Order: sequence, then C-alpha cells, then structure tokens
Amino acid sequence: MLQPSAAVALAPHDSLRVSVVHHPGTALFCLLLDLLGMSGQGVPSALRAAVRSAVPAGDIGRLETLLRPYGLPECLVPLAGPDVPSGLEQLREQDLAEVSEQALRWTGTTHRAPTAPWSRLIDRPAPYVAAFARVFSAIWSAYTAVWQRAQPLLWRETERIGTAAVTGSLDVVLAALANPCWRVSGDTLYCPPLHTAQARVRQPYRRLVLTPLACGSDTHAISPGGPDGATLAYPAPGLALALAGAPPRPAGDPLTVLLGHARATILRLTVLTPTMAEIATALSCSSGTATYHCAFLESAGLLTRRRRGRQVRLHLTLRGEALLDLPA
Repeated sequence: MLQPSAAVALAPHDSLRVSVVHHPGTALFCLLLDLLGMSGQGVPSALRAAVRSAVPAGDIGRLETLLRPYGLPECLVPLAGPDVPSGLEQLREQDLAEVSEQALRWTGTTHRAPTAPWSRLIDRPAPYVAAFARVFSAIWSAYTAVWQRAQPLLWRETERIGTAAVTGSLDVVLAALANPCWRVSGDTLYCPPLHTAQARVRQPYRRLVLTPLACGSDTHAISPGGPDGATLAYPAPGLALALAGAPPRPAGDPLTVLLGHARATILRLTVLTPTMAEIATALSCSSGTATYHCAFLESAGLLTRRRRGRQVRLHLTLRGEALLDLPA
C-alpha cells in the first residue's frame, strides 16, 4: 500500500496556488484499481458490479500484470480533461513510439529491470494501448450516471476550497484532507516515495490542483502537476449520500462549509469555554469522537485545551475568533 513517507516542500500558503478541477479521469483510474483488487477504494457494491459487468474480461489479466509493480504513466490514463470521449480518442491515437519511450522512463525510476509484462509493453505497445482504451471506455459507460449525479457535490467542494482561500484557511482544509496516500502539514506535502522519484521533484511545489472524486469513500491519488506542483485527488465530502442517490444536504453557513457541521459547532461552543464532556453531549457523540475533532481544531490553531483542576476546558485562539466572524 502507498504510504505518505516522502516529504516535498510547499511554497508558503500565502503564495501557494491552489485550484480545483472536476474531471472523471482520476475516478476511472481508481475504479480500475478497484476492479483489479489493488487496494480498498471504498467503491459501493452496485457501482463495482456495474463496472465489472461492463469491462471485457480478456483485458483484465493483461492490465493487472502492469499495475502492480509501478503504477501507470500518464500516456495510458485518460486524465487530460473533462471530455472523456476525447481523452479516450487521444489514448487510442497517440504515437506508439512515445508510449514505449515514456514506459521505459517510467520503469527506470524504480532502478530495477522492467518486468516481463512491461518489457512486452515497451517492445509492442499497441495491444496494451488498445486494451486500456477498451477498459476505460467500458468503465466510463458504467460510471457516467454517477458522475452526472455528483456534480452538485463537486461544485460545493469547489465553494469550500474558495472559502478557505479567501479566509486564509487553506492550511486547515488541506490538513483535514489527509489520507493514506498523501497529507499536507504546514508547508510540507507528504506523499509516497514513488511519486517523488517519478515526478523528479527538485524544488518546492508552488501549485496544487485538488481533484475531488465521486467514486468511492477511500479513493485517493497523487500525480505530477507539471514541474512545480502536484494533482491531489480525494473523496468529495458528503460522497456517501451522493453515491446512494440522495440529494446533497443544504450547504449551511460559511463556517460549516469550511469545517463541517461537527467542527463548526465545536468552534461556536468554545466561546463558552466548555469541557470535553459538554462538547460530547452537545454533539451527541462519544468522548473519543469529540476529542478527535477538538485535537484537529487545536492542531489547526483554532482553539486550545487548558486544564483547570480535574477539568479540561476549550478556549478560542485569535485565529478561531476570526473564523467565527465569517459573514453568514
């Protein structure tokens, strides 16, 4: 499993360029990983079954032998933009010599000789390119309705990132997106060592492209975003409801959009310097859940926990007070 153990410096948050893009290419790749049983993607059983029934069975084994050692270079994944049919056409019609060259460079980052399947891909890329095009086309046909249904959710996430940017709270949102593949802490991006090797990271990243996904609760990915950045994919907040076919909940006020209902409630209650037990009661949750949310808000510099005798009470920081002043 990927582990975010390599560190990449980021530009300071006041100069870091963060954008949000919606395109389904990364979701198609994550659904392919789920189809091949690579790792838990949290894909709902109904969507998994639809994908499995749509994909040509003869192509699955061929692709699985490629994925396990190295992942995939961009020439084999239609990630270019929101128009999947055009991306698939580009995948089919690309220069096969360039595919061979890119695959050779890709395997070279591991400092090991290519495996037999990768050697076959490098020598004769045409059958593999055709297989990838067929598989991604089939996955897209099974996934299109889910993608269309998730659009309101994806636009809400774009609004949330925008709110964070204009309120100087990008670090809070980025920290909350931490997952087994990548995480952001302060001015550092932690990611799998394979990413830093294949992306040839030489300088601090000045740009992050966030890609909210709508295909599974545990779908995460990182890919190069040019020489000075990375593309970070993660499940869109509220995804479970969208995958079940339910309409998204009302967005709420800016603080709730930014932090989520539970953490926004805690921050508002902290004006009263409550105890942890009082927070748990107000949220109707366990003490462990309350502690988890409070620890995050504390690490984000929004509140502090201070002991008074036998009790631990919460206090707002100046930064927390500033967030409470967000206009409704």
